[in-house]
Amino acid sequence: MLAGIYQILQTPFDDHGNIDWDSFARQIEYCVAAGAHGMVVPALASEFFTLSDAERKQIVAFAGERIAGRTPFVVGVQGLNQRIALEFARHACDHAATALMAMPPYLRKAPKADVRGYYQQLAGFDRPLIIQNAPAPIGSPLSPQELVELLAAECEIKYIKEETPPILQHISQILELDKGDCLGVFGGANGIYLVDELKRGACGNMPAGGFVDVQVRIYDLFRAGEIEQAEQLGFQLLPLLNYAMVYGVSLHKYVMWRRGVITSPFARDPQKINLDADDIRTVERLWTRVAEHSIPDFPFK
Repeated sequence: MLAGIYQILQTPFDDHGNIDWDSFARQIEYCVAAGAHGMVVPALASEFFTLSDAERKQIVAFAGERIAGRTPFVVGVQGLNQRIALEFARHACDHAATALMAMPPYLRKAPKADVRGYYQQLAGFDRPLIIQNAPAPIGSPLSPQELVELLAAECEIKYIKEETPPILQHISQILELDKGDCLGVFGGANGIYLVDELKRGACGNMPAGGFVDVQVRIYDLFRAGEIEQAEQLGFQLLPLLNYAMVYGVSLHKYVMWRRGVITSPFARDPQKINLDADDIRTVERLWTRVAEHSIPDFPFK
């Protein structure tokens, strides 16, 4: 059973845009120290679309070896077409993947019938498969009914990561339509709706960035029945998550850089928006609202 806060790993780069393997290893240790229930790579927040195929395989192999079974390890295997996705899936299974996750083919959208065949082929591996239902323009979103039908048709399709608005309603609809084939629905969107997702029956969330210790705390409070405390901490974190919804990887990497997790906030994403001086002052002020709930191993410096 996969459940909890599954951190999407960033791809750390040096100031010249090369993968920084020391920072990658430190990020994994940060997630372990933070109590992350699982780790995911490569996904949208990993800037997977800026990586070569060789780099994607390198980071999967590196993460599998470094995680070394300490948490579940989910590998994103989405591809431009079925053949490419199957190649990534075979590689993931050879490098300690606990589960596979994939969006439908992106860039050139596939017809719904082809999307079904794409997932049926990916379900042929002896790993649970998670459908990442990402919104357009990157994703090719499926309706709750279509998702439930896919889960019923293929026994290895076990989970959904629901990211298509309205996310909360879709989570409820999926769980209402499910006939026992779905083991869990994860949320995304930086964890901005985490408590409300859990109230609707979600099994967890796959966030990104430098807040995983705080989000683990929110999840653990909720599961312990301390709902009001979970909501209060969620409200304290919310302004930072609002910044993450606007600035994306630039915000996440800035926070992780300030916490000493990575050595550079460099991002390859061609659509990145860099933080300006006012953004930075605000982010640093907002961090003080949640700092006491972060782990001391990686303080905001």
